[in-house]
Amino acid sequence: MRYGLIESMRRSYPVALMCRVLNVSESGFHAQRTRPLYKRKQENTRLEIEILAAHQRTRELRCEALAS
Repeated sequence: MRYGLIESMRRSYPVALMCRVLNVSESGFHAQRTRPLYKRKQENTRLEIEILAAHQRTRELRCEALAS
């Protein structure tokens, strides 16, 4: 959570400053950036994409049915 905040704001504020304020190590932040995603996170991302695609297909089918 903290690392995500630092990542999202790193172009606006110095990383070292944000790490000090959020009480995390700067080396931990940089190590996290190069670490591969956990399998659970990868699976959740894949499932989220599949769910969104299924939702979009359902909406398109519903719109086609209403137009007919």
